[in-house]
Amino acid sequence: MRANPLLGPGLIAFAAVLWATDAPFRYPMLQKLDTVSIVFLEHVFATIALLLWAWVKRPRGLFKFSARGWLGLVLIGAGASAGATLLFTASFRYVNPSVAILLQKLQPVLVMLLALLFLGERPKAGFYGWAVLALGAGTVLSFPTLDFSFIRKGLDVHSRGVVFALGAAAIWASSTVAGKALLNRSHAPVLTFWRYTFGLATLAVLMVRSGQGIPLAVVQSEGMVLSFAYLSFISGLLAMVCYYGGLSRATASIATFVELLYPITAVIVNTVVLQTPLDPIQAVAAALLLFAVTRISLLN
Repeated sequence: MRANPLLGPGLIAFAAVLWATDAPFRYPMLQKLDTVSIVFLEHVFATIALLLWAWVKRPRGLFKFSARGWLGLVLIGAGASAGATLLFTASFRYVNPSVAILLQKLQPVLVMLLALLFLGERPKAGFYGWAVLALGAGTVLSFPTLDFSFIRKGLDVHSRGVVFALGAAAIWASSTVAGKALLNRSHAPVLTFWRYTFGLATLAVLMVRSGQGIPLAVVQSEGMVLSFAYLSFISGLLAMVCYYGGLSRATASIATFVELLYPITAVIVNTVVLQTPLDPIQAVAAALLLFAVTRISLLN
């Protein structure tokens, strides 16, 4: 039977929409819990599900990594799954969630620059022009008034949120470069398992070092349990499974366009649900940013 050509793009689109519904659940949590507790509990839910998957499936190659491979997994888990998610979640306290989400689209630019520095991969012609446009648009999106006095005076509330969001983008970009080699030796579900496992271990250490307990009365409330379940299973694991399934059935160029549903839908959802619209100049900058990073992705 011939495969449905719409299945791959459809799965990617579904994953993008699920990711876009993350903020309305994550943002209200910050009013009741600290950032580390939120990301820790999110990992607890997801890791339990992955442990059950590993027990039932017993996938081959789950433990077959070299010393360098294990180091890469630890870095991806501690950095991308734990550190970047902490920064991304914390950025919601200080900046419009839509801005934090849109700044993640700078990752292709950062991946290219990191690959140039550490892997010696030269970008194709035209990259630098689009990269300058993307970085310029990202700057206007972050600071629409072009007020950079925080450089001299120190980080204010807004600039702290931008730094957190860009920090998350940089870590996720570096994990993409590090994960390239690992995907040549293993499968995405196995890497996902170890990513969450090492991420949870890192967050557990941070929880102990902080000395802060988790307020069970808050966590056990019906709304919070449902929110954690949604972040862990729906916008987390389910979205990731759909995304990888779609990538295996769609070309990179189609995937690049379909993935634009994520930031576009997120801005709409956040505007309607969270009442956090972008300023007009930010909306124009966002459109230029998405256009530039799409062109960068298509170059590759």
